[in-house]
Amino acid sequence: MTITPYLTLSNANAAIDFYKKGLGATEKARMPAEDGKRLMHAELEIAGGRLFLSDDMAGTPGQPAKASVFIGLDKAAQVDALVAKAKAAGAKVTQEPEDMFWGDRFAAFNDPFGHHWMIGAPKGS
Repeated sequence: MTITPYLTLSNANAAIDFYKKGLGATEKARMPAEDGKRLMHAELEIAGGRLFLSDDMAGTPGQPAKASVFIGLDKAAQVDALVAKAKAAGAKVTQEPEDMFWGDRFAAFNDPFGHHWMIGAPKGS
């Protein structure tokens, strides 16, 4: 079984740019909407996992749906490196990398689009 987070955004194109720059994402697919401005669907690969995203196609006022994403890494040092990269790209770190009681090196941040990201790896790895 796999879980693929699906983010709904107000500007999916800008989010893709951030995720590429800040998280090292690789774009796998992009399906523009008929208006040529919004995205019906996009697929990214981050740290070996998949992320789906699209623009808010409902056209309803207010904030689009939000989601949280966890990225599991192999080595503790990767947590620090990824958080530094995301911060340099504009993320707001909500928890600096720290060795946690449950056995992970863990950190968290919010991206510029309102989504919460958590990163973890076995500490001491």
